Amino acid sequence: MISVIIPAWNEEKRIEKTLRSYITFFKKNFRNFEVIVVTDGSEDATSEIVENLTKEFNCIRHIHPDEKLGKGGAIIEGFKFANGDIVGFVDADGSTPPESIALLIKSLNHYDGVIASRWINGSVIGKKQPIERRIASRTFNLLVRILFGFSFNDTQCGAKFFKRKAIKSIINELGLTDWAFDIDLLYRLNKKNYKIKEIPVTWHYEEDSKLDLGKTSFKMFFSVIGFRIKNSPLSPITKSKIVKVIYHKVRNL
Repeated sequence: MISVIIPAWNEEKRIEKTLRSYITFFKKNFRNFEVIVVTDGSEDATSEIVENLTKEFNCIRHIHPDEKLGKGGAIIEGFKFANGDIVGFVDADGSTPPESIALLIKSLNHYDGVIASRWINGSVIGKKQPIERRIASRTFNLLVRILFGFSFNDTQCGAKFFKRKAIKSIINELGLTDWAFDIDLLYRLNKKNYKIKEIPVTWHYEEDSKLDLGKTSFKMFFSVIGFRIKNSPLSPITKSKIVKVIYHKVRNL
């Protein structure tokens, strides 16, 4: 079975379109799958729309936390309920088409995980992000590569799939629940020597993004710095002091 997790916060305008698109394609290409939608404390009609769709499609499982968990927190919650031998997540905006999701899943044969990339040869960008988002993306990627020694060109593209055993081995270690969740996930997998492959995909920018570029960029910056320090060889007391200061700044952004 394939488990596809979709974290969705206030996505009433596009969640139905995204789900219908994915499910229509998956039914034609995969024998056994489930779509787990985590409506992450949504305050609009997202939960009602998803709940209604569960009556039409028995492959949809709806999780509705009482409070907002953040992107990472919603995905972790989805991991806990997933039944698939292959487990992954995609964004609710449908920016990665189902054909690219299928390519990721089919590429898992020789790896423990595959992640979508917009920044390697073979990727196709339908509609580009505004220039300020592209600059922020490349700057953040450079920071991550320096801090963690990653070779990935794109850690933030919202489509990633893994073998169940890999996710189960790290799920209790995951701590970041904001937009920097992907770094925590890849760091844990890398530490355990799982083989992760970056795959070029087709992707297009969605105008109605929920991401506040300025605020989110600072949060992600402080989150990854704090995470790197927390996992460094510094003394526990020193790490604790620095991390507390950083996380305090993140909460107050």
